[in-house]
Amino acid sequence: MSRIVQFFKGILAKSPSKEEQNIINDLLSPEAQQAFYHMTVADQRHCLNVMKTAMEIASYRGLSDSVDMDLLRRCCLLHDIGRGPKMNSFRKAYGVLLDKFFNDWSVKNSDKASDNIFRDIMYRYYHHPEIGCAELMKLGLIHEADIVLRHHSGDRENLLTGEVDILSVLMEADQRN
Repeated sequence: MSRIVQFFKGILAKSPSKEEQNIINDLLSPEAQQAFYHMTVADQRHCLNVMKTAMEIASYRGLSDSVDMDLLRRCCLLHDIGRGPKMNSFRKAYGVLLDKFFNDWSVKNSDKASDNIFRDIMYRYYHHPEIGCAELMKLGLIHEADIVLRHHSGDRENLLTGEVDILSVLMEADQRN
């Protein structure tokens, strides 16, 4: 049921408001803004919702003074840029279904980008953290790239204490949205 709700939220998603655009502009460099706006509107909305939820979680946990809140916000805004502009709600639904019912085929055929639509869907479905990490590295956002890379695996090895907290908050906020 949650996947059905997620699907309809995706197709009904609205572009960022002027207030949200101002927040994005304040937090992200022009190049990072371009990467954010390159995502589908559904992913932009999802990332904004993740950021809002993350701020609530961080406040509840009392982390506002102990972690870099702007780093957390940037990670939230950019955590799904690896999906790219083509990964719309319908393609994500295919990804979920292929993963669920044809998992062996999906995993085996997801190792690289492809002209085949289903292989490309599964590549982005499984590897968007790595793709996003590479994009962020090119932008010089090293800490953001490291956290984005780990946002599904939860691997905390070699992260600084504050970054462990940021990863934890990001993962929980992403799961809730």
